[in-house]
Amino acid sequence: MEASLGSNPIDLSTLRLDVVRQAAEIYVKLAYPSGQVPEAVDRRMTWSSDASPAELLSKPPFERAGRVPGTQTPIYALRLGNARYPHMKLQIQPWPNASGLMLSVNTHDQVAGMDLLASDGPAFKQLQSENQHLKEVIEQAWEAAGLPTFLQYLREYIESRTDESTGSPDAAS
Repeated sequence: MEASLGSNPIDLSTLRLDVVRQAAEIYVKLAYPSGQVPEAVDRRMTWSSDASPAELLSKPPFERAGRVPGTQTPIYALRLGNARYPHMKLQIQPWPNASGLMLSVNTHDQVAGMDLLASDGPAFKQLQSENQHLKEVIEQAWEAAGLPTFLQYLREYIESRTDESTGSPDAAS
């Protein structure tokens, strides 16, 4: 179900930074509903307008968050946090589409080996639940704005497979 990315990284020159900026603005608006955005997040939202995607993504405030499974294609992240948790990230995955990317939110709150029976376990589980809800709200807002998300890709993929199996004329599109 993955797009054909091959074993080599995608050419980042096709990645649209205007889409990343729009996604970050939507993210921050929803993650900080009071409008009080931390100074560190404001600084991370200030990017060079003349840098190429490869230049911009290869240095702070962006960071590498891993690789697309089975490839050398990096996944990038921008730590924007939210009003209760500073570690949530906007993720940018190079992708073969018109924007050159796919967006997602990484809640960055999956802690391996955490003793959930400890006194702060319930509070942390509540935080995880709130982060998950915020992730869904942000990704839905991106979709409503026409930005490329995994769920949009998944929906299109399923529709294309359904069209192929039914022999629908839409299968060619």
